[in-house]
Amino acid sequence: MKKNNNFIIFVFFTLFIYSLFVYVYYQKSHQNAIQQAILSTQDFLRNIEAAQTYFSEDQKKRLLKYHEKGLLDEEMFVPELYSCTYAAKKINQYYNEIRAKEGLSSISLQYIAKNPKNINNQATTEEIELLDRFQRGDITFYKKVFINDLGKETLYYAKAGKPLTKSCLNCHGDPHSAPLAIINEYGPAKGFFGQEGEIRAFSKVLMPLEPFIQIERNVFQTRTVASFLSLLIIFILTFIFLRKEQKEANKFQKVIDTLNEIVIIKTKEEVLSTNRSFLKFFNVNDIKEFQKKYSCVSQVFQTEDESLKIDLNNIDDALIHQLDSLDKSKRIVSMKDGKGELKKLTIKIHKLNETQYVIVFSDITQIKNRADMLEQKANLDSLTGAYSREKFNELYEIEFRRSQRYINSLSLLFLDIDHFKEINDTYGHDLGDQALIQFVKIIQENIRQYDVLARWGGEEFILMLPQTDMSAAFKIAEKLRKQISNHTFETIGTITCSIGVSMLQKNDDIHSLIKRADNALYKAKRSGRNRSIIDF
Repeated sequence: MKKNNNFIIFVFFTLFIYSLFVYVYYQKSHQNAIQQAILSTQDFLRNIEAAQTYFSEDQKKRLLKYHEKGLLDEEMFVPELYSCTYAAKKINQYYNEIRAKEGLSSISLQYIAKNPKNINNQATTEEIELLDRFQRGDITFYKKVFINDLGKETLYYAKAGKPLTKSCLNCHGDPHSAPLAIINEYGPAKGFFGQEGEIRAFSKVLMPLEPFIQIERNVFQTRTVASFLSLLIIFILTFIFLRKEQKEANKFQKVIDTLNEIVIIKTKEEVLSTNRSFLKFFNVNDIKEFQKKYSCVSQVFQTEDESLKIDLNNIDDALIHQLDSLDKSKRIVSMKDGKGELKKLTIKIHKLNETQYVIVFSDITQIKNRADMLEQKANLDSLTGAYSREKFNELYEIEFRRSQRYINSLSLLFLDIDHFKEINDTYGHDLGDQALIQFVKIIQENIRQYDVLARWGGEEFILMLPQTDMSAAFKIAEKLRKQISNHTFETIGTITCSIGVSMLQKNDDIHSLIKRADNALYKAKRSGRNRSIIDF
């Protein structure tokens, strides 16, 4: 579901970016159309100027020479033969006729002046200002886009004309020096009185933008459709890939849902997936409900006992190696389930890829409880709750070696209930057992937490006192003896005990220390019972 949502977000985000791209590209295509129109206009003007140059430098000069030699009449100086502007207009006319045959719009060419010979070339107020800017050298060309009377976008392009030369003044200077044919055609005022170096006119071209816009629009549409189809293919392939990946994920989910083990798939930052056993264990419907209760999985770990304390938000290779190096019996964590019951689980972490990990918890609560119960049976006397003789021997050997290594004091007390056989014979074994239980309880209430009490056999008990010298051990023995003799046992009344005391000596071994405590107990019995005897 999450991947589907991410895919939808990805599609919408990509389409949004794509829409912005299309909008920007559309605007850019319009600018490109204008730029292409400018380039075409400039090329158009170059062709016109080339024709004018031929007309001026070749044809016009030759006519002037013929005129100077008297070979031409004044009537020969007609615009058709003599005017560069007229020639340019005729070329433009023929050019547009060719364009019209090809179904193209006309390109308008005018030579705008303040005092033109042809009234159609009269500059407007705005164009007079433009002429002044050309004259001052502020600009060499000018362009703008406007909507013509037919509602079509049109490029207005103006380019400064060449400054008047001496030869130009023949037709644009003093009207008295101008050819008679020009005076007869235009009169003695229009187009005259120019000065050498003056920019008296500029070329004005009105270029229709529609053909250029249409070309760019076709390119825009082609590229837009192609890019959209490419994007669509990417979406489809991504969808197919995600669909396939989702199917694989669903298969994997079905597999882990069949497991009794709790399975979590996560990165360092977040939980990606869990199985049904996880949801059942924590009594939640989905991972979101779990995350409302707990900030992370590690939060549910209980740390009161000896269980592992693991931060699952910082999983790395070192942690995995550390867990793998532990014995399976040591890879145990404690967690409370959804009912608040404490559970014991083994943990195993597998690295799925560079960022994802699979964590597997196996509930071993019943096995662990059974093992603890068996261990307790093996370690504790089933009647009194004191340690068994076997467990005592294990603990005693460890403490004996430690006391020898660090030269610590270690004392033993052998305790034996006086005349216990008579108690059993008189009151029965049930009351005798109750007396043993009460006897152990009195001792446990009067010793330290790290002292070790064990049932040695029958009514005989042994008490190990770590870091306790002979004097302190004897005081403890006397204290215990008096507590017991002062206690009233049910039905039986009072009972007494004899105690033998020994302390670790330099030449002692494991057996000799116990033997000396046992000898001391024997002496206490032989000396009249209900007393503590030390074996030095």
